[in-house]
Amino acid sequence: MSYQPNMKLVKQYLFFIALSAGLTANAQLTCEDFKTGKFYIPLNEVNMDYRIEENDSITNLKYEKDSLVEKYIVVRKEKSQIEWKNGIGNGDPEHEIIEWIDDCTYRLKYDASKSELDEAKKWVNENNGIVVTKSKIEGNCMFYIATMTTKDGQVISHEGVLCKE
Repeated sequence: MSYQPNMKLVKQYLFFIALSAGLTANAQLTCEDFKTGKFYIPLNEVNMDYRIEENDSITNLKYEKDSLVEKYIVVRKEKSQIEWKNGIGNGDPEHEIIEWIDDCTYRLKYDASKSELDEAKKWVNENNGIVVTKSKIEGNCMFYIATMTTKDGQVISHEGVLCKE
């Protein structure tokens, strides 16, 4: 005598498996999901605006896009990241050190032990790096505000987006 499964129970079981898999696939990402992995920074209008506050004045600037760069690829481990223009292996990568302040906030500094720093990168490090704070997560992207306060009191900020591949 062979076993005949109850088809109604099998269908219900498969339905619940599909439902739970769908819920898992559509689960909201958290800050933890952006600590390690492969990401990209699209160069769109969101990533182009900068703001400089000094004394009582505010200056808004637009980043001049390099026409050869469509996006940055970021490979991140818990305490470091490497940024590539347009894909891994293209040109010289930027090496950065990540110091986590809390689950959704971190400080970035350039890693002088991995590559020689130009004057601009040295200046960022001398001014205690860039603090990146999550503003929201939508879909597979984290929107953030990156801020650097210089030694002379200038506050430079930038709103951007980092997306998980």
